[in-house]
Amino acid sequence: MLKQLRSNPIMLTDAYNLSHQNLKVNTDWEISHMYNRSKSMILFGLLEIINNILETRINMSMIDEAEFHANRMGITFPRKLWERVVKECGGYIPLEIQALPEGTYCPVGTPFAQIRNTVKGFGEMVTWFEGELMHAYFPSTAATQALRMRRYLEQKKRQYGYDDSFMLRLHSFGFRGHRSLEDAYWAGISWNLFLYGTDDFHTAFHTPSANLVSIAATAHKVTQQFDNEYEGYRHVIKATADVGEKIVAIVIDTYDAYRFLDEYLIPLAKYAASLGVHMVIRPDSGDTWEQVVIAYKNISRHFIPITNVTAIIGESMDFENVKKADAYFEQHGVPLNFVSYGVGGGFYNYANRDTLGWAMKTAYSNGKDRMKFSENPIKRSIPGVVELYRNEYGDLVVGKENSVKEGKLYETIYFHDAVADTPIMKQYSDEHWLSVQATALSANTEQANIYLSDEVRTEIGEFQRRYRNRV
Repeated sequence: MLKQLRSNPIMLTDAYNLSHQNLKVNTDWEISHMYNRSKSMILFGLLEIINNILETRINMSMIDEAEFHANRMGITFPRKLWERVVKECGGYIPLEIQALPEGTYCPVGTPFAQIRNTVKGFGEMVTWFEGELMHAYFPSTAATQALRMRRYLEQKKRQYGYDDSFMLRLHSFGFRGHRSLEDAYWAGISWNLFLYGTDDFHTAFHTPSANLVSIAATAHKVTQQFDNEYEGYRHVIKATADVGEKIVAIVIDTYDAYRFLDEYLIPLAKYAASLGVHMVIRPDSGDTWEQVVIAYKNISRHFIPITNVTAIIGESMDFENVKKADAYFEQHGVPLNFVSYGVGGGFYNYANRDTLGWAMKTAYSNGKDRMKFSENPIKRSIPGVVELYRNEYGDLVVGKENSVKEGKLYETIYFHDAVADTPIMKQYSDEHWLSVQATALSANTEQANIYLSDEVRTEIGEFQRRYRNRV
């Protein structure tokens, strides 16, 4: 059942991992890296996922349960390995996990996390939770997209000299379109890192330090209550003023959007202004872009300022359509601070693991550095134990761990070596969320691909000569 998803961490793995303890010749010591192989990104979400898995203490009943289900599936469960976790390690996984600070901009190919076992014989634990760790691709993708949207708003704000209220023109309409509440959580807190307008009420609880704004708004069910549509709109405006609020959004297409624009818009705008209420109209079907142009022309002819009336479009909006719509309105003489956008499923439905190209690859196993040397360069990994640092230009560089003496960027977010009773684990918190926000907003995002030190390049060249016939 859903409430038992994380009750037994042993089972949060791909079934083929159960066989690797037997199939490998040596699992004494292993190291793996996690990469974004396709696109640059802002790292976010990995720490909390690690917290959710590795804070649970493994016990013998979990091992029994996992072995029972493995037998049901016709595969052998590595019971002795997991019994060692309980008997020798106090039930905690003997790993060290290093990662870049969350919020760091990672160019393509960055080994943003490095995982190794800390007790001999537990090499297979390095990749046991690979599948669950990969799920952090989603918050990282969402945070990356939210920052792009933030930067776009900042650019347009500078271009036209708008005030800070311009930064509110992107609003999250995404809650109902998610596949699960967990996805809604990740996308919502990622959105809140960089954008302010949201209907995702639950995220106010999850991000208490976020600067969030929402407004009263009608739905079709509100308009449908009234026998007289126009009087219904007047009631909505009056009710908003009566509770002391200053803005309300009105969906205009319950019956006929063009009738609203031709007959209702101007008298309602004047009525709202008389009560000190800002009216936001929301076309929700048909040619919504055209309807916004009509609305702007109508209020302009009647000398109604956009401080009293604006528009918001939520129909089929994603970031690309936001930019296209802005270009359309610029061409039609509509100032961009007249129109806002509600972005729903378009914020996240495009995302999958391949969007950023997330992968985990072995860097050390059976006593030697290892790498994947693929026909496709984007799928090649980096051998050996590494460290990340910045060169004199501020670019992110991968070097060999022992060669990097200063400016090391990896931080240890989990460590257990069976000596201490409990692991050392960096905890996810609101303070961490704020640090992600600050780190990302100050990031230079110009570097396209990760750079490799000469020492790393030399080792990759040796792999090339060893495993390929041509150079």
